[in-house]
Amino acid sequence: MKNSSVTDVDRLYSKIAKFYDVFLWIFAYKLAVYYFIWFIPFERNAKLKILDAGCGTGLYTFTFLRRFPNAVLYSFDVNNRMTEIMQNAVQRKSLNNRVYIFTGDVNKPLPLQYEQFDIIITGGVLEYVDISLAVKNLAPYLKSGGYFLNSVVKDNLFSRLVGRLYKFKPHSRAENINAFTSNGFVLRRIRGFPIIKEAHLFKKL
Repeated sequence: MKNSSVTDVDRLYSKIAKFYDVFLWIFAYKLAVYYFIWFIPFERNAKLKILDAGCGTGLYTFTFLRRFPNAVLYSFDVNNRMTEIMQNAVQRKSLNNRVYIFTGDVNKPLPLQYEQFDIIITGGVLEYVDISLAVKNLAPYLKSGGYFLNSVVKDNLFSRLVGRLYKFKPHSRAENINAFTSNGFVLRRIRGFPIIKEAHLFKKL
């Protein structure tokens, strides 16, 4: 972690977990997610296996389920309170056969045996960790020719101020891209969203 310990970040997100979705709405993050996933080059009815790495309360997972109705999601987060809230939502929506939730760390081996995915998504997660280490750790779980969507926080004054509140540090665009290209990925597209977010779509060679 940068600027704070894992315990500090975990404690913060445990406190705000109940209100986390409200914060996402206030900052228009939900709109950004809808905008970003529509440029992933798979047919709507494709039978996909997707890994949501650092899922929080499930914003990307639930959006992907609507975008790809035949997809199956494996979603994990390091914060137990976040995954508890997400699990409750999965049960409420009767999605237990399409979403598998577990606790995991993007920097460490995951409790997955022989699983490989068509898509991996990280949304506002890699700002908390050594990005190259995280990408190197996650890359083996992606199929050759699969896509990795990294939704990043832009490196600007506004996001750095928000980062002080949420205890993260934005990476520059060059740092984000280099972490992937140095781990066997090719950048396919960048899609921006006003002020704070942009998405980088990579393909695994």
